[in-house]
Amino acid sequence: MTLRRNLLRAIAAATAIGLLPAAWAAYPDKPIRLVVPYAAGGGADVLGRFLGQKLSERLGVPVIVENKPGASTLIGGEFVAKAPADGYTLLMGTSSMALLPLRKQGTTVDMRKDLAPISAFAETPYVILANVNAPFKTLPEMVAYAKANPGKLSYGVNGAGTSTHLVGEYFNSMAGIKMTAVPYKGSGPQTIGLLGGETLVSVDGIGATNPHIKEGKINLLATTGSARSNIFPNAPTVSESIPGFVVNGWYGLMATPGTPKEAIDKLQAAVAAIAAQPDVRERLAGLSLNAVSTTPAEYKRLIEADVDKWTKVVREANLVLE
Repeated sequence: MTLRRNLLRAIAAATAIGLLPAAWAAYPDKPIRLVVPYAAGGGADVLGRFLGQKLSERLGVPVIVENKPGASTLIGGEFVAKAPADGYTLLMGTSSMALLPLRKQGTTVDMRKDLAPISAFAETPYVILANVNAPFKTLPEMVAYAKANPGKLSYGVNGAGTSTHLVGEYFNSMAGIKMTAVPYKGSGPQTIGLLGGETLVSVDGIGATNPHIKEGKINLLATTGSARSNIFPNAPTVSESIPGFVVNGWYGLMATPGTPKEAIDKLQAAVAAIAAQPDVRERLAGLSLNAVSTTPAEYKRLIEADVDKWTKVVREANLVLE
């Protein structure tokens, strides 16, 4: 007993003078706030609430989701960037946030330095679609048509300067063609335009148009991921005909810079365990997402690669992101 008492006294003394990170040995010991930089009810909100529930089960504390939409994710990102660096305020980061440094008016949040990466959690490809009456049925045929008819082919996007717009311009560059972007006010009007023949091609996120594809009302030319989609395994990837073209949208967990490594590591391990669960993979597949996990360093490289890619696309296409 004497030895045990002496050991406990030594630990208490070391803690008192700051030699042991006692606060982090127990992390987390109070509710965690998970900020979703989008309005309630959307895909990011659904995913954020699902991840919050799973984190709560894994970590043993409540995870409270707060929606802070606005300014193209800037409001939510800025809130977390300025929060106390204690691991109790987290962000559902998205690939769209990588565009913030490219906005015309600049930004107060650059994901590369103003937020701390923890782990990617989900990724999803984009889709390149065609009107069923278009004079091409495959991606190589579409590229050949665009080259034979320069300037005559247009493609729909869900807004000027959005991620779908940038994916389309990136495709133009990689394919050596020039399609003209037609911005719509959202994915719904964009799809209506494609169905009605206002545009012959469309670049969209996978998900919203899935029923139209399955019903044969829209032709899926290709998906943009590194491998074929589990949802549409018969559809080729863009990289099968244009090597090197890989683009995914992604979601991941981020924290305030300076958050202790012990907290980051515990959260990363929790995300990795959650992403490996069969029920999680099934749930995400239902949202047209693939469950993934990364180390903080891998997530950081993913963010940096996206910013570099889109910076080049914006410059070469002479785009202005509002």
